Amino acid sequence: MRHPTRTLAVAALLMFSAAGARAESVQISPFASYAVGGSVRDTFVGESRSFGSGLAWGGAVSFPVSQSWRFELLYSRQETELEGGLAVPFGVTVERYMAGFQEEKGEAGDRTRWFGTVWGGATRFVPGLDGFDSATKFTAGVGLGSKTYFSKHVGLRLEARGYFTLVETEGGIFCNGGTCLFEFSGSGLWQGDLTGGLIFAF
Repeated sequence: MRHPTRTLAVAALLMFSAAGARAESVQISPFASYAVGGSVRDTFVGESRSFGSGLAWGGAVSFPVSQSWRFELLYSRQETELEGGLAVPFGVTVERYMAGFQEEKGEAGDRTRWFGTVWGGATRFVPGLDGFDSATKFTAGVGLGSKTYFSKHVGLRLEARGYFTLVETEGGIFCNGGTCLFEFSGSGLWQGDLTGGLIFAF
């Protein structure tokens, strides 16, 4: 084998090995999001109030299952307010605890890979007022995005995510002694976010 041909073969092998190592590595992804969506009915003034849009943050860790599939754990947190109507804004923290499976699409050696994720888990609503209980509801989620790798161990993750939180019709949150401050008016609560973060692969 001539020297230039040998050099090209070694370079191709190294590139393929790096891509494979990336796919088979554990990935940690801290992120920041712009979160939107969701409304409830204020039981005192009888008006609809919406969760304020704004910054959320969190992190995900994923483990390889096969060359293109991963198992992922995700946590996110948003400190926001219920806004709208004549009443003053009401502070609330929205936390998500999710687990699911992720499929990556792309050829070996691709710097950018597309992916989709499905999750199941829970959303916890924590009131910004003492004396009222938090509420935890089952949540399903789906995400679509891309991963762009700068090197074998570092990359950029961009993603759009949607969540559906299952609630009881006329169920309430932030209750004390049987009295709830807010009620759900349907069987589910839709929320979503646009996310950007880093990838650290090990």
